[in-house]
Amino acid sequence: MTRTDDLMVAMQRHLRGTAFTFARTPKGFDIDLDLANPQWWGVLKETRLSATSGFQIHTDEIDSKFTIIELPRHIEWGGDDAPHFVAAGAAPKQSGRDEVDLRVSAEPIRRLVRRESEGLGFREAIDRRKLYTMLGVALGGVIAVTIAIVLILSATSG
Repeated sequence: MTRTDDLMVAMQRHLRGTAFTFARTPKGFDIDLDLANPQWWGVLKETRLSATSGFQIHTDEIDSKFTIIELPRHIEWGGDDAPHFVAAGAAPKQSGRDEVDLRVSAEPIRRLVRRESEGLGFREAIDRRKLYTMLGVALGGVIAVTIAIVLILSATSG
């Protein structure tokens, strides 16, 4: 059994009795809501859950690193009273009732993964897509400030 297997078993132990399901992958494992199990439909429908997150946990056994990739998931309730994951671009349906849109927070799962991973000797590595996004936003901000300064200086000197 690998440390990745140990991590998945530890997470399953923590989340036993909840609506989460686990699937082993070549890069680690996935954690997602178990929408296929009718046992959870009543609870999920009662809370009017419409958005949640799935997680891909990638592990590197050799370098002792792990990455948590959060996947936003949108839920729609079909006519068969069964929830279904829908694409993020799908427009939400409107109804005449006041509804509360509850979302499942990703932070508790992230904390559990971090705690258990570190206990097994893994160190967290940042998701490259997130890193590139943060660098792009920072670069865009620097460019915007530079343009604003140039415009202000040219307006005051002219």
